[in-house]
Amino acid sequence: MKTILIIIFVFTFAISTKAQEWSYNFVGLDSIWDPYVYDLYNDGDSVLYIGGGFYYVNDQLSVGIASWHGDHIRTYDEGIDWGIVKCVTIYKDTLYIGGSFNGVSGNSNLVRLAAWNGNSWQMAKIGKPGEAVFDLKTIRDTLYLCGNFETISGSPYHKIAAYFNGHGINIGFMGMWTQAIETLNGELYAGGYWGLRRYLGNGEWETMEYIIDGVVYDLEVDTINSFLYFGGEFTEAVGEISMGVAMWDGFKINPMGDLHNWLTWYKGLQMYHGDIYVGNGIVYHEAEGTYETFINKWNGESWDSIGGNFNNSIMALEHFRDTLIIGGLFSTSNNQRATGIAKLYMPDNGCHYLKPRINTYADTFYLNGGEVDVNLYNNNPYVDSWEWDFDDGGVSTSSTTAVEHTYTEAGEYNVQVTVTDGECVKTANKTIYIELGNELPQYEKIDMQVHPNPSSNDFTVKVTLPNYNNAEIKIAGLNGHLKSVIPVTSETTIIPTKGWKAGVYVCNLFVEGKLVKVEKLVFE
Repeated sequence: MKTILIIIFVFTFAISTKAQEWSYNFVGLDSIWDPYVYDLYNDGDSVLYIGGGFYYVNDQLSVGIASWHGDHIRTYDEGIDWGIVKCVTIYKDTLYIGGSFNGVSGNSNLVRLAAWNGNSWQMAKIGKPGEAVFDLKTIRDTLYLCGNFETISGSPYHKIAAYFNGHGINIGFMGMWTQAIETLNGELYAGGYWGLRRYLGNGEWETMEYIIDGVVYDLEVDTINSFLYFGGEFTEAVGEISMGVAMWDGFKINPMGDLHNWLTWYKGLQMYHGDIYVGNGIVYHEAEGTYETFINKWNGESWDSIGGNFNNSIMALEHFRDTLIIGGLFSTSNNQRATGIAKLYMPDNGCHYLKPRINTYADTFYLNGGEVDVNLYNNNPYVDSWEWDFDDGGVSTSSTTAVEHTYTEAGEYNVQVTVTDGECVKTANKTIYIELGNELPQYEKIDMQVHPNPSSNDFTVKVTLPNYNNAEIKIAGLNGHLKSVIPVTSETTIIPTKGWKAGVYVCNLFVEGKLVKVEKLVFE
């Protein structure tokens, strides 16, 4: 019997020592039928909401929506009338569901978006979307929704919208369907047909050009390490192999290799015990014409196959009560009955969750007047402390993720940062190079001045260059994360500040790919 492995998994037999445990026993939840689970939502480790295209939970009619409370289930009238619940969230203590359904509990007015008031279904206060809703996300006091709609109750909203304090908010034009919403370090991101976008404020979005060769279905944030994972239907990221999953760290896109399948479904990413877990690794059995799907884990450097042997697609992952909950279209897992839902327990890996890095906007810096200021950024904003060693005799204990250090001699320096989070201590390294200014052609003719500074409006940057053929300005926040990239085509360049929060930013001037000048910007 010939078996073709579409995806080659890394089976480290050390897995057997990890004491991973699969379970299909949900107390009070016997079955979901038909097993079509599209979303799982954890409400404070108290309630697990289940959304999808199923009809019955146990023997109760509960089309598309139910909840599991650890020892019993709850249904919400008879659920939706026809279609699929694709997203679930809680906003201001109210349950919201979105999807492609045609009504709820006999009310044909409640299409594609509905809210449960505690006793019955009602229209969401933002209104009725004209087409499907794919994601709902509560961020602070605002409800965000995205999908394939052009209008909500007749008002124009182009695939994405927000709701706050009784009012709908138009947050931009997406053009094509939008599948997922997430935040990283206070910035709003969206994934969809066009890949990955970042919100600039005032209805404007920046498309991260040419990062993948396909579409994005899901976004997931590693908050302790400031990583944004995105999954979807693609095979490459920034020109390198990255099958169905990649990562943005605020500085660059990180491809994640070819050991996962090319497809990650709609809610198929989940952080669990410090690693990203992904559904839909595939093995295809040619003779039988069947396939099995698996859970894969990225440990920060490589893929591990966790297994599962599901007989159909994995659509959703969620972390609930120290367990990874898996939902999808499957009816068996590991040759056991598993109607649309399963549990995986993996033991905590201690300090493994902490993955420090050092980021800079260049590896090489140039002395000007006998010194150069180098900005260094760590990616762990929520740890207890940061200790820096600059490899020139200088050390620093910082209260933030970012430091600036002045070098006065040319050379190669191995910079280190040691981060402490409770009992966990990890060290990261980065090599930087300090060179003499005369090693950069015509360096003495390059100048940059910013005015006004501070400013409560746009900044004007005056740049003196031998020519303006290959120069750009990169603006970063003090956490180092890229804010914008602006081509320099003449002596005067305007830095627009629309959507900026008050604070300090860093203006980096690059000429022919080399970082040559840095100035602080104070925005009031």
